Amino acid sequence: MGVAVWRSDASRSDSASFGGTDRRWYSAEPCHAFLAIAQARIANPLVLVDEIEKAATRSDNGRLWDVLLAFLEAETSSRYPDPALQTNLDLSQVSYVATANRLDPLPGPIRDRFRVVSFPKPTSKDLDALLPAVLTDLARERGLDQSWVTPLDGIEHEAVARNWAGGSVRRLRRVVEAVLRERDIHASRN
Repeated sequence: MGVAVWRSDASRSDSASFGGTDRRWYSAEPCHAFLAIAQARIANPLVLVDEIEKAATRSDNGRLWDVLLAFLEAETSSRYPDPALQTNLDLSQVSYVATANRLDPLPGPIRDRFRVVSFPKPTSKDLDALLPAVLTDLARERGLDQSWVTPLDGIEHEAVARNWAGGSVRRLRRVVEAVLRERDIHASRN
């Protein structure tokens, strides 16, 4: 798509890390939206808040959900007071996407400001569509060119299908990794 993406892990973010830290601290840092703009060198990057439901709920360090509201409204995002830069920033062109495994932990104001798109869990019928992406990711992690990765043969595919009935793609990945380990073990014996 050619979109610059800044990924922020909600489980590791509080209001200070996402919204910026004050200059009086030795490690002052601008807000994530500004960092996304600076890194991409464009005014309209996409900020991905991953697993937003896992953000801390305690307010002693500031809740991510509370500071995020200022970025999601056009009026407040057009004049966001960045604590590190000590000036108002126009962040109104930055787009935000959040992922969540569950919606029930999210406060109403956060849910109201996002369009919710639900994806059903994959089923065994989706296996053939998911396998190429899983194999590509595993090859990339091993530093291999995708063209060198042999697709699963019939027996390997059957083993994956027997051990993954649907649901978690992470589980599918672990099953494929196990099958590939077995392939490597048998290949080294020959």
